Amino acid sequence: MRIEALQALMELQGAGLTGEELSYVGEWYGRCLGTDHWDVREYARPSGEGAREYRVIRGLGGQDVYRSGNRDRATAVRTALNELESLEKPPVSGAG
Repeated sequence: MRIEALQALMELQGAGLTGEELSYVGEWYGRCLGTDHWDVREYARPSGEGAREYRVIRGLGGQDVYRSGNRDRATAVRTALNELESLEKPPVSGAG
């Protein structure tokens, strides 16, 4: 994954990632293999501020690539990852 491209897509949505967040996404992205779309899942937080945590996860996998107490930020990451992957897919040639 190109971290710079993800950051640019995030900024277009008005939610740039911090260096720490980008590092986390970059570290875990390669471990979350598959072709399913990214989704946001809501979890109860074990402690800390707020009762909910929003995680960006692919398919039925349990590993997240992003966590936030802010649903809008998690949704922006999900959208950016899905868009990034759709841009990186090779074009499908027609049977001719």
